[in-house]
Amino acid sequence: MIEILMAAYNGEVYIAQQIESILRQTEQDWHLTVQDDCSTDRTAEIVRGYQAAFPEKIVYRKNGINLGGAKYNFYEMLLSADADYIMTCDQDDVWLPDKIEKTLAAMKDLELQYGTGNPLLVHSDLMVVDSSLQVISGSMFLSQELDSSRNTFSELLVQNQVTGCTMMINRALLKMFPERQPGNMIMHDWWAALIAAAFGAIGFVKEPTIQYRQHCENEVGAKNTKKLGYNLKRALKMAAARKVLIDTYLQAGDFARVYRDQLTGAQLELACAYAGMGGYSKLKKWKTLRVYRLWKSSFKRRFGQMLFC
Repeated sequence: MIEILMAAYNGEVYIAQQIESILRQTEQDWHLTVQDDCSTDRTAEIVRGYQAAFPEKIVYRKNGINLGGAKYNFYEMLLSADADYIMTCDQDDVWLPDKIEKTLAAMKDLELQYGTGNPLLVHSDLMVVDSSLQVISGSMFLSQELDSSRNTFSELLVQNQVTGCTMMINRALLKMFPERQPGNMIMHDWWAALIAAAFGAIGFVKEPTIQYRQHCENEVGAKNTKKLGYNLKRALKMAAARKVLIDTYLQAGDFARVYRDQLTGAQLELACAYAGMGGYSKLKKWKTLRVYRLWKSSFKRRFGQMLFC
C-alpha cells in the first residue's frame, strides 16, 4: 500500500483538481490523507466531499492549531504514517496519470539492488506550469540547471535536488526520521534526501511526473536560474544569500547530531566540517569547500558559494 500525504492550507482554488488527478492514477493501490492546517476557506468542505465519495481511499484530518508551515504539517504526517511506501503531495499541483506507477517501478528497481531494509528514495523531474496549467518549462531540472546524478551525501549537504511533491520513500527511510523535528531542518524532502544519501540510495525518474504549478501563493517554487534578472536579484540580496548558506550549515549540524552513532567516520567528519563553516575565516571556508568537495551544481552557484560563504 502507498500512503499519500497531502499538506493543506487554504487550498480551495486548486485542491479539487489535485485530488482528481490522484483519483485518475493508473496505479490504484493508494490511500490519501489530507491534513488541513486550520484553513479559513472552503478547503475542509471540498476535501470532506471527496472523503464522503471515496471513504475507502481518502481521509481528511484537521490540526488542532495552525502549525505554521508546510514543513511542520508534513513532518507530523510522516511521523504517523505506517505504509510500505509514502509519497508527499502538494495541494496545488496536478499529477500526471502514471506518476505513482512510474515512481513505484523505480522504487522496486532500487529494492532489487539495495534490499527493502535500506532507506530508499525516488523522485522525478517536473513540468513547470502557471496557475492555468500553461507550460512554463517542460523540465524543471533543465530550467534550474539541476543534475539528478548529484546525489551523494556531500552534494546534498549543500544543495537539495529532491522536490518533495515528486518524492516516494520506503518504510526503512521513514523509520529514520527522529521523533522530534530537528530545529534546523530546512524541509522534510531535503532531510529525507540526506538520509537516503547517507544510509541507502536515491533513484530518479527522468521524465516529469507532475505539473508543478507556480502562482503567487507558492511557499516554495521553481526559479529559472538561467535568466539574468534572477541572478542579478540574487547577487544584490547579499544578506538573504548568506542566510540560505547559513541555514545549510545549521541543518548539517543537526544531521550530524541526530545520526552521530550511525554515520561513518568519514561522513561525520564531512558533516561536522560543513556545519562549522559559519565560524571559519574566508580562506578556511574556501579550503573546506575544496577539500571536502562541497560544491553546488553549476559555475554560477559555486561562484555564489565562494562570494557569500
